[in-house]
Amino acid sequence: MHLQEIKFAQALPPHMRSYIRILHPGYISGEDFMLALPRLDEIGPLDKTDASPTATHGVHFATMLVACQVVAGNCFEIGYLSYDVQGSRKVDLTSHGILTYGEYFFHVPQANTDATETASYAVTPNFQEWRFPDRLPPSWQTIADTPRDPVKSCVVTGSTKTEMAHVVPRAQEVWFTNNAMRSHAEGLHSATDSTANVCYLRPDLHKIFDDRAFVLVPKADTDGRYHTVIHFLSTQNNFADVALRHHNRKVHSLNAVAPQFLFARFAYAVFAYIKDFILCGAQRQIAVIQRDIQPSGRPCWVTKVMDMDRAERHKRYGGGGSRASSPSKRSRPPSDYQRDALESVDDDDNYVSDWWGENDDGRTAAWVEAAAAGDREDEPRGRKRKRTEEGLLPSLTSSFSCQASHNEPSPPAPASAPGQPSPTSVDTSKKNNVGLSIVRDVSL
Repeated sequence: MHLQEIKFAQALPPHMRSYIRILHPGYISGEDFMLALPRLDEIGPLDKTDASPTATHGVHFATMLVACQVVAGNCFEIGYLSYDVQGSRKVDLTSHGILTYGEYFFHVPQANTDATETASYAVTPNFQEWRFPDRLPPSWQTIADTPRDPVKSCVVTGSTKTEMAHVVPRAQEVWFTNNAMRSHAEGLHSATDSTANVCYLRPDLHKIFDDRAFVLVPKADTDGRYHTVIHFLSTQNNFADVALRHHNRKVHSLNAVAPQFLFARFAYAVFAYIKDFILCGAQRQIAVIQRDIQPSGRPCWVTKVMDMDRAERHKRYGGGGSRASSPSKRSRPPSDYQRDALESVDDDDNYVSDWWGENDDGRTAAWVEAAAAGDREDEPRGRKRKRTEEGLLPSLTSSFSCQASHNEPSPPAPASAPGQPSPTSVDTSKKNNVGLSIVRDVSL
């Protein structure tokens, strides 16, 4: 009788423990770390990068850039990455290029200022305060049709053991209404239950999808043809093993899913990874949504920029979970936009986050996974989860191979440390790229 050998956990390639960081140029070094994504995109011989040919893995340029632009208020036409804090040495890559250096700065040129002023931009603190844009960013306008499986199967693995997953969670029904997302849905009983907002995933993938470990994004293959693929935002909490198998895998049977919902899900996931930046630091410029009245008398939403100190940010956004603090912890009234969202609270209001705990790298990262624990609104209770690996589609890139070492390249010239934030609160009125009024407020 043939017996199979003992199977131990697979050692992870070194690149999967390496991240590329994005820094905010308006804050002092140590308080400027805004976002980081793991180096999971393998560099092929035809891929364009900003480093030497010795680099083996990096981060897809368009995915990183759009994530930053979302956090900075949908500045898709003007937000850019640079190698230096001044913003003079811009990253020059096509949308499907690959970033390879350890750190980049994200800049947003400010209206009514010198064109060189790119550091005094506000950030959106969470998904509930984020407004869906009038137009998708350029790289998302190329989403291609996906092949259709005649059998209901997992869009990633092809497994026939599936669960229905909501692209944007049902708990975000109020966000749907406030952002007019029903215009992108079909056959409505409930907008979030529309076929334009659901897909099918294997149970284990459904769980980590609800954990916001991965998103579905457009990427080009070596021939320049675009596909919708799975992109992992984290390798923490045992996500690395699944990322090793499925990162950059083409997905299928998504033609009924509206690209607008895929993009909303992308933003929803990204906001889970900036909470540390929102809460840390002495002072932050935060963009919040409030109701207002247009000159014509019609109600509207406006983005209000507030200078918030650490205590104020912890009151508003320091609770465990993807939302702001839970209602029972609020010591200050929420914004109008957040007040509406209280009616559709995720389970994570009952989840005690331990984001102050340190991970293996000594950084506070536990909140990323803790924040998502309550978003598993579709997960069946008490059901055993089993893995299957049947019917896999080919990966967009070749499979990862274990590297003996990973040499992280350095930028062409070291960037100087970011300086203290210089923006001051002034009363101005302007339009951002999606037509929302922006008003500066006094410090809180």
